[in-house]
Amino acid sequence: MPTPSHTSDYSEPTTAILLPAFTIIEKITPAAVPLLISEYINHAPTAKSPLAPITLPRSLSLPTLPNAQQLLARPSPHRALILLCSHKTRDARCGQSAPILRKELERHLRPLGLFRDLDDERPGGVGIYFINHVGGHKYSANMMVYRRPDAFGIDAVERGKLPPNEEIQIKKAVQKKMETPVVNDAEGMTNEGKPKQENGGEEDDDMGAGQCIWLARIRPEDCENIVKYTVLQGKVVKPGSQLRGGFDRTKGLMSW
Repeated sequence: MPTPSHTSDYSEPTTAILLPAFTIIEKITPAAVPLLISEYINHAPTAKSPLAPITLPRSLSLPTLPNAQQLLARPSPHRALILLCSHKTRDARCGQSAPILRKELERHLRPLGLFRDLDDERPGGVGIYFINHVGGHKYSANMMVYRRPDAFGIDAVERGKLPPNEEIQIKKAVQKKMETPVVNDAEGMTNEGKPKQENGGEEDDDMGAGQCIWLARIRPEDCENIVKYTVLQGKVVKPGSQLRGGFDRTKGLMSW
């Protein structure tokens, strides 16, 4: 995640995203790490946790620091996150492949209106972040896809059996899922009678990520089907050669 001050100075606060809680935590400093661990990480859901609403505090103050340095937490606005291994020292292949894969993923997400860059927090999209080394050197081009439960409302659709002209209906369904309800500011309610969030969306029960799918050996030509089936529907196209592990909290499955 980009630092708010765009600096590498450790005295400046940074921002992190806690997974699978799908929670963004801001204003993290070295002094705040013990509080971050005890009050957020230790109470957040894990890959083994059943799906249930997340109840992490929205803010916490450090007793020894001024209020300006309190930790702030909020739900991630994204429906899915793609993490790309991008380090250049442990295995240079990941440092070379990550920018290429990110560009190719963007090319397939943009027509659906789902691509989000680092500073784009419109609700409902797909964020792409570079991460440090993950996995052994036997595998390169690692990708981890975190998805909210039935992230785009089409997990149960058997797309392989659809006629070609029906694929456009899938795109419409995805885009409809991303529409933000109209908010009546006078009452603080959406047009469906639900309390609004700070970003203008509905105040749903946030349960974090329902799935994580860990893939490897990803090539640019794989990105179209990864967006089409893995990101949108939680399916794996090449399990024999690319699936490394993951979890599904809805089904109670985990393999690392």
